[in-house]
Amino acid sequence: MRTLIKSLCQLLEAGEDLVVATIVSSSGSAPRTAGSKMIIRANGDILGTIGGGLIEAQAQQTAPQIYASRNSQTFIFDMTGAYADTMDMICGGEVEVLLEYIAANDANRPLFEAWQQALEDGRRALLVTPLKSDGPSQQQRCLLQDSKIVMGKPFLDTETVESLWNESKGKNFPLLIKQPKGTFYVEPSFVPATLFLFGAGHVCRPTAALAHMVGFKTVVLDDRDEFANRQRFPTANEIHVVDSYEDCMSMLDIDIHSYLVIISRGHRHDQNLLRQAVETKAGYVGMIGSRGKRDKIFRNLLDEGIPQEALDKVYAPIGMAIEAETPEEIAVSIVGELIQVRARNQAHHA
Repeated sequence: MRTLIKSLCQLLEAGEDLVVATIVSSSGSAPRTAGSKMIIRANGDILGTIGGGLIEAQAQQTAPQIYASRNSQTFIFDMTGAYADTMDMICGGEVEVLLEYIAANDANRPLFEAWQQALEDGRRALLVTPLKSDGPSQQQRCLLQDSKIVMGKPFLDTETVESLWNESKGKNFPLLIKQPKGTFYVEPSFVPATLFLFGAGHVCRPTAALAHMVGFKTVVLDDRDEFANRQRFPTANEIHVVDSYEDCMSMLDIDIHSYLVIISRGHRHDQNLLRQAVETKAGYVGMIGSRGKRDKIFRNLLDEGIPQEALDKVYAPIGMAIEAETPEEIAVSIVGELIQVRARNQAHHA
């Protein structure tokens, strides 16, 4: 999402009007979820995807009409019956797609740039687009932060703004919200899952790179500056060289959106880090090592008074069981597990 919005902003800045196809809602076993986006340029080129096949073909066929009218509209794509049979499609269900005309004007450019910045910074913001139920419409948009319109035309009253803000709390996915004043398509920026990597060794490098690619905010920590540096971790959001691993988590903003991966260089450091990690509110705690290492560290922590139920939540040995051996393969197994847990956590907190 962030990469696509960045491309959208770059194209608007270059003066290019755009049509953006967004899945507003889906039912059944449709292949993409609400919020999936695809940019359709005037020359027919596309960026992103809303599921491929007939859905994208329909959106691309309709896009010239949107460019010509400069109006946005929604359409329902039925993936059952004759359409599905024609395409030999296994998926079934309905998909509602919003085709938005976005002009490269002085109103839209700063609006989308501000939304992109909120996405990058992990600040909560809502991009609000009103939808007309009686046909195509020339879309207005506004950006909300802290229950206030901070950018865009103030076409919403205070009561509607507060209602949209409150109804979207805790949601990291787009919503269709019906209010007395109309129906609104609300796209939240989200607090990204933050991955804290404790130990900047040979497994950490590919883990940080892969995690960044799949949307985690990555924070690398080590007590050695020759390991924790920008040259080794060019895509990391933050790099910290700590004096020691003793009490190093107290300085961090760890909450349910935090994922703690312990991959330091020794049992003593790992035990120290795990002792701190199980006391946090992190949504995930994982520790590298064999079952023998895990059992020894667990016994030591139990002897210190750490409750068993806290240790039961630790993913150890870390990673999915894919017979990984190399650092890169281990990174794949770790990030695969992180993706799985992130999806579960987001569903739980939705």
